[in-house]
Amino acid sequence: YGYEFKKKESVNADYFYNNSENSGNSISRRINLSGSNNFDYKSDDTFNNITNNHNFNFDYKNQSNKTNSFFVSGNLVSDDRVSYATRNALFTNNDNELVTQNNNQLENVNDKKTGSVSVDFNQKLQKRGRSFSIGIDIENASSKRNNNNKSFITRRLNTNNPNSRNLLTLRDEKINGSRLNFNFKYTEPLWTNNYLRVESTLLKLDEKQLSNQSRATITNDTVIEFLNYNYRYRENSYITRLFHNYVTSKLNISTGFELQDLNRSFGEKDMPPFTKSQYYVNPQASIVYKPKIGRKYRIAYKRIIKSPSIGQSTTVIDNLNPFSIRKGNPDLNTEKMDRLTFIANINKLASSTIFSSKIQFSYTDNAIIPSISIDENFVRIRSFENGGDRKQLNTYFSLSKKINSLGIRYTIKNTNLISTSNSIVNKELNDVTSKDFLVGLTFENFNKNTLDIKTGASFNINNTSFFIADNLDRTYTQQQYYTSFDYDFSDNLNFNTQFDYIVFSDNRFTLNQTLPIWNAAISYSFSRKKNSTLKLILIDLLDKNIDIYRRSTINYFEETTTESLGRYAILSFTYKIR
Repeated sequence: YGYEFKKKESVNADYFYNNSENSGNSISRRINLSGSNNFDYKSDDTFNNITNNHNFNFDYKNQSNKTNSFFVSGNLVSDDRVSYATRNALFTNNDNELVTQNNNQLENVNDKKTGSVSVDFNQKLQKRGRSFSIGIDIENASSKRNNNNKSFITRRLNTNNPNSRNLLTLRDEKINGSRLNFNFKYTEPLWTNNYLRVESTLLKLDEKQLSNQSRATITNDTVIEFLNYNYRYRENSYITRLFHNYVTSKLNISTGFELQDLNRSFGEKDMPPFTKSQYYVNPQASIVYKPKIGRKYRIAYKRIIKSPSIGQSTTVIDNLNPFSIRKGNPDLNTEKMDRLTFIANINKLASSTIFSSKIQFSYTDNAIIPSISIDENFVRIRSFENGGDRKQLNTYFSLSKKINSLGIRYTIKNTNLISTSNSIVNKELNDVTSKDFLVGLTFENFNKNTLDIKTGASFNINNTSFFIADNLDRTYTQQQYYTSFDYDFSDNLNFNTQFDYIVFSDNRFTLNQTLPIWNAAISYSFSRKKNSTLKLILIDLLDKNIDIYRRSTINYFEETTTESLGRYAILSFTYKIR
């Protein structure tokens, strides 16, 4: 619903309800790196996920006054999810011998409620260039989770004498969190083209976690363990920024710094809390140069302080999954990241040429790195430590140009990501280097009044290397070829279709896979004003019924094939009231 009170003053609201049930099967293959004891993992999973979601959004905008503006927006979300899963996992050693088998049944019920509101007011004052703004963001979230985990674990020490045990785990959790962000900005003109900008920000985080867990271990004797905790995390960050701006029609130079006072307090109830108080001075600077219309260059430097997340610093051990245990480290310190960015945008209207680029380098000192330990039963314990550094280089380039004689436009895109980081695997320092490279080329006609045709291809390659594992570097590629066709038979009738052909290859998983995807749609409008439209959409016409996911992490790489919905159709009718 939208209503305009007058020009530049309006209110809008929308409500969305969604109920879905999704069930299927997936197969995951994983190669784990753990120093001298590498192993393989394969799981065959079935899942059933049920979602019941309500989402209400609203906003009010008033820009009718020449000297001020006022904005209010917010949302309310109710998200109920129920998940059922069975997992049959096999662990094999370097000699391809089955060592451990884990049959797992999981049930998770999650009821989450979230509400947020944001208010912004901007005011121009009487003196030219003098202004201030006030903003506040408030968010509150609560969730209740019930977890039921049943595991039947067989440890095959030798083929004649397997060792089995049953684990039955029940956990009830309640989480309540709130977030408050208040900011104030003031700009004061100094002399010609020079301005002073002052900003003040207050950020408050508060989260409470209440958990009751019981676990029964059934072997020859039954042992019952209890894990109950009441945990709270609070963080207050006070930031004051001071900047000098030099502004002309072509040049904008901003230099300054921020003073940050960061305070954290966390721990379990009835236990002495962990408290951290730190003070930082963070420099910032940027230069924006616009020599003429259609050209813009920007270079910026910024220092960012990142505190450990709640999960990274928690004092509570999460052992709901007996093969993947998570521990926090309350002694973690903050990360310090320095980031340098260069952006260039060129738009030549005469030759219809568009060029855009971005180069960004970041260096993180005292980085928070994962620490992994894997025992002889393949139980993975994950924690965190401060150590080493993290480097990351991102580049993006895009060139688009018309070929008037052929009536087409071509676009070339290239993205690159090179990152290096540290981790600890079984007390051994592991350097991980990841390199991603993507290049794409697209051709399309630029006169799209009746017909729109597009075709192109992209090539993506990832290389990941691990210091702790010899000859286990990973390389996987994804080639994608695509074409789309959109044609207006008349003012009322439209038809469009698209076809993608994707080729997956991986040097660690020998099976190369191809995935053709074909979609189509036809729509008809019953009047020239197009206020009533009937549309038929056909998805996955070839009924391939599969999705493919890949990832490389600090100590393993994985490939997962999952059933998708397969071929299906959507029929929709849209009517505009006015």
